Amino acid sequence: MKCANCNKHKATLERWLSEGSMMDFVHGNYQWWCKCCTTKYQLEYAIKISKNIPELKNKLEKIKC
Repeated sequence: MKCANCNKHKATLERWLSEGSMMDFVHGNYQWWCKCCTTKYQLEYAIKISKNIPELKNKLEKIKC
């Protein structure tokens, strides 16, 4: 079976849910992706949310946690 995202690599045990919910996952509404695609998208997401770190640090300083 090929990766449902890139259709190049062999799909692995990586199941990609994207914007779905846990209920979607339980009912099998996910796609089988390759390790390359899942790692790529995980890295993109990590970079995106890491941009919030300075703002979150400032917030913590202001509320003195």
